[in-house]
Amino acid sequence: IYTVGGQIVEAIRVHRKVSRREAWARALELLKHVQIPEPEARLKQYPHQLSGGQRQRVMIAMALANDPDVLIADEPTTALDVTVQAQILNLIRNLQKELKMAVILITHDLTVVRKFSDYVYVMQHGEMREHNVTERLFANPQHPYTQRLLASEPHGRPQPLPEGSGTILEANGVRVCFMLRHGTFLKPDWRELVAVDDLDLKLCRHETLGLVGESGSGKTTFGQALLRLQDAKRGEIRFDGRPIEKLSRGEMRPLRSRMQIVFQDPFSSLNPRMTIGQIIEEGLVVNRLGATRRERVERVREALVSAGMPGNI
Repeated sequence: IYTVGGQIVEAIRVHRKVSRREAWARALELLKHVQIPEPEARLKQYPHQLSGGQRQRVMIAMALANDPDVLIADEPTTALDVTVQAQILNLIRNLQKELKMAVILITHDLTVVRKFSDYVYVMQHGEMREHNVTERLFANPQHPYTQRLLASEPHGRPQPLPEGSGTILEANGVRVCFMLRHGTFLKPDWRELVAVDDLDLKLCRHETLGLVGESGSGKTTFGQALLRLQDAKRGEIRFDGRPIEKLSRGEMRPLRSRMQIVFQDPFSSLNPRMTIGQIIEEGLVVNRLGATRRERVERVREALVSAGMPGNI
């Protein structure tokens, strides 16, 4: 397992004949360049200890390590909140001007394309459907596929909650902390990072509650703490009226089938050694849902179709 600094140093030393000391100094310089907070501490941390926006900045730092002339940014803002999307894209644009790079921005986000691209190519099924200067393409799209893309922005309003919708999940004073390592290997200095600070939440049945904040603000950590995937230092969490903050792993198991999570990063969430069917069926097996294999396979198919996927993949 590599630290953030170790991965940047590796990218530098593969292409440059420099000492480890020089490579580590360059790695620190790059993290400062991409505006990572506390860059000295981040060098010694692992990717899972960083927020999505911070990990994206590290990836940009690695790409810039050897002063490229062309930078291909492949979905650089996927799974990031709007504020951090703007920060990352502004960072790429500023670095482009500073380092005089050419940039290819690969994205499905039309708003990003409109704000940050000079020229646009529209692709479908491996073919180029249309290309033009950004302003002209958005003002007067010619190809039917481009027209459908530009008209596909979702609209609508939330439906009012049914009467008598009771509380299904409630949290009071939830606090989650992590210990971050600073200093040297021989003289480590551990400091507490408060990721979630005494938060309250109330969620009713049938309700969709939006939890909004910048990358690194504690949204994901709070969500994981609510489902007991992350231990809270203090606070009370109730699921369907039952306190769960002190339940053991075994005591939580009967509740797991009733509380699920969609992780923000599917690439690290899906096991590449398993088929799609095996991945979905695993949850049924663990929670003892489905009396026979045939019944579980049928439920897997139904779940795929419900998610807009073909049932035979």
